[in-house]
Amino acid sequence: DCLSVVHSALNDFSKSRTYSDSVNDELLFLMERVKTIESESEHTKKLLEEERRKATHDSLTELPNREAYNERAYAELQRFKRYGRPLTLAVCDIDYFKRVNDTYGHQAGDKVLKLISSVVASRLRSVDFVGRYGGEEFVILMPETDADTAYGVLDKIRATIAKTPFRFKDDPIQITLSFGLASFQENDTTDDAFTRADKALYGAKDAGRNQCLIAKNDNE
Repeated sequence: DCLSVVHSALNDFSKSRTYSDSVNDELLFLMERVKTIESESEHTKKLLEEERRKATHDSLTELPNREAYNERAYAELQRFKRYGRPLTLAVCDIDYFKRVNDTYGHQAGDKVLKLISSVVASRLRSVDFVGRYGGEEFVILMPETDADTAYGVLDKIRATIAKTPFRFKDDPIQITLSFGLASFQENDTTDDAFTRADKALYGAKDAGRNQCLIAKNDNE
């Protein structure tokens, strides 16, 4: 009869309404779950970025470390081999750094390392790379730059450091740098260029320190 038809229709509508509400609840739950996953993913990403920075940067100077240098040097070498554009590597060492530590203590040595890092990094281009290689030694990569041009830039940095008045507990500390430079040659590995730059650095130290020296075969 008519009443049973109406009752059946109302029952079907109620079931439909219940199903619809259930679907909506499920969709809301899924949306909230997606938001949670995205939030967790972003948090995980930040943690990974922080861990990577810790793994590739020196905690004292905040410069890239040797691991970061190895990665960048490999990338620059591949670019050099592909395009043949000039690439110069420099090794820098703080002169008589042990004397600073022995005379004024490691706190003074740490302060010097931080100041040197800041000065050198601030005077290089954004495309250049400077990292703490170890101890008081730094390594620099200068893309699109030949050894003579790099010499001009680094010698200005050297001169700036030499005349900067460093003080520790009111005592003046004389700080100077020595640099060894080498431009990448055809068929070089990163170790080849580093070895030549390192030899030039020791040549600069043997010649009296506080100077830049280009590896002999780079400017002959």
